[in-house]
Amino acid sequence: MLGLRTAAALKPERAGVLAVVPDQPMADRLQGIMHELQLDDELVITDTLDAGLRRIRSGYAPRVLLLDLEDSAAPIAEVSSARTVGGADLKLIALGIVNDVTLFRDLLAAGANDYLVKPATRETLSAALEKRSAHAGTGTSGGLGQVIVFVGSRGGVGTTTAAVSCAWLLAEERKERVALVDLDLHFGTIALKLDTDPGGGLCEALEQPSRIDSLFIERAMVKVTDNLLVLAAEASAAQHLIVDAGAVDMLLYELRRKFGRIVVDLPRGANPIQRVVLGAASHVVLMCERSLAGLRDTIRLQTLMRDQAPQVRLWLVESGATGARALIGKSEFEKGITKALDASLSHDPKAAGAAANSGQPLPVAVPKSPVVKEFRQLAEMLAGPATPVAKRKLFALPW
Repeated sequence: MLGLRTAAALKPERAGVLAVVPDQPMADRLQGIMHELQLDDELVITDTLDAGLRRIRSGYAPRVLLLDLEDSAAPIAEVSSARTVGGADLKLIALGIVNDVTLFRDLLAAGANDYLVKPATRETLSAALEKRSAHAGTGTSGGLGQVIVFVGSRGGVGTTTAAVSCAWLLAEERKERVALVDLDLHFGTIALKLDTDPGGGLCEALEQPSRIDSLFIERAMVKVTDNLLVLAAEASAAQHLIVDAGAVDMLLYELRRKFGRIVVDLPRGANPIQRVVLGAASHVVLMCERSLAGLRDTIRLQTLMRDQAPQVRLWLVESGATGARALIGKSEFEKGITKALDASLSHDPKAAGAAANSGQPLPVAVPKSPVVKEFRQLAEMLAGPATPVAKRKLFALPW
């Protein structure tokens, strides 16, 4: 009991209203309503969610977050990020212009307490700002699966191998439902590594987001095992794909409804799709190459995570798949990134070759390789310790 009281005492008291709104008239309207209600909360206005989340991470604990989604390409990912960073006690009110019951339910499932269609009436805004429990009638993101993103600081550092191996271990050793997604639509190799046909479902979904629903996802995915399903593509190199970031948001949301873990192999780049994926992620594994270019790009990607995905737990993993490239010392590299590496992976080219030639993940092709043990440790870092399975008693008599 004493421990509970201590924890409660250390928890910051929530006060204030944080409004992520793009226009001054709405800010003025909120200020007027707060004055009418005689609320003593400070009103803090930001024009972007990233700025608001950075403020929360620096220690600000608002009572209410009003999030305007009118111009958002990925409303579900933004609500999920806000809930993850703001915590369960934050009253999260979304605003938007789409009057649709499906969107309303999806936003509640992603973590919003309520969704108000603009222009919101004075009565609804007053009710949102009143000092009531944040848990009344709330949806939570607890029922949605966890997104784990793998991205490389450089090409050829084993990012896809790590994603495939960890997804396999989570699915087959921990018996979790796992979706493995390859977002390199032209040159991705996840399907090749698992000796499967990627099919055309992923491209079709991203180019026609109106078709994305639970049934469509089920038909588009390729079943590798009972617990591991793959969503990949192999678009022609001459095919120019126009992908709406909102389609990726919808896709990830549907996957999170169906799977406990969604492992994403994310190509490097600076585009809206990357931003949406990172916004939905809980963990990001950054595969680091200890070269000069690798150091530069690791630092740049660290900055990207801080600015665009402050809710993620970033894991820096030293890749062994760097061959004879010119590397810098580990201590020098860690000094440059201002933190210690979280894990290191061995380089076993013989094992990698055997896995590639057999079309099997490393844990299946070469289960005794030291790198498989390291992947198992990485999977445990991402998902927590596995639940122990009760061992059968030897020499036990049958019933």
